[in-house]
Amino acid sequence: MVAALLLLLFTLPLQAQVNIETYRGEQGVGGDLRFSLRADLGNVDVVKSDWAGHLTIRTATGVFLGICKGGVGLLGGKRFANSGVLHLRWTLTADSRYQPEVFAQGDYAKPRRLDTRMLAGAGLRFNAYQQEHRSFSLGAALMWERERLTLLPGDPHPASTQLVRWSSYANFSYRGNVDFATTVYAQPAFSEWGNLRVLGTVELSTLLIGPLRQTTSIDFRIDTQSPRGVEERDLKFGTSFGLKF
Repeated sequence: MVAALLLLLFTLPLQAQVNIETYRGEQGVGGDLRFSLRADLGNVDVVKSDWAGHLTIRTATGVFLGICKGGVGLLGGKRFANSGVLHLRWTLTADSRYQPEVFAQGDYAKPRRLDTRMLAGAGLRFNAYQQEHRSFSLGAALMWERERLTLLPGDPHPASTQLVRWSSYANFSYRGNVDFATTVYAQPAFSEWGNLRVLGTVELSTLLIGPLRQTTSIDFRIDTQSPRGVEERDLKFGTSFGLKF
């Protein structure tokens, strides 16, 4: 199954923030599917939708995560925004504190002029604090990254890049009547430490009826080496409804 998903990742070019702790789940198989839709019809017809889903397989020795996110926007019947991400991660949990993990990801984001981005890496996760309803963890990894961009005329930014980044993250999650989870990444390039990306996401999730949940999320992104026409800082706010199993 993992091999099939990895094959899918590298043959289909899929905001690349992934809130890891939200998806780790309980023993066995779990997952969810969320969807949001917004439409403004009248003088200007705008339709925007976002979706996200995940599959968690937790065994006695490790946790496998498969996470998908996507979004599309239509203005007057023509697409003006489109993005997607597929993230795969395996974490070895034989030790409750120190847990090696490997991951791979593919994503694209037309608003950021990103045609394709592929990455793969390996590192170590440290469970600094974990109780029944709260957890805090840190992670660090080496990550290979390759990108292809569609640039504006005269932009000196390379249309294709390939480099190694140092990726570190911090997670905090709380599970109760309202679930809260946040993940923040810092990803400098080894060849140029001024080439830095900071990514983060915050999620609040509330159970409504049965498996139906409402989730509010805030995603932010800082990229010090953005191509021309793309803001260095980006903030996205959204709310969605979905099912959890």
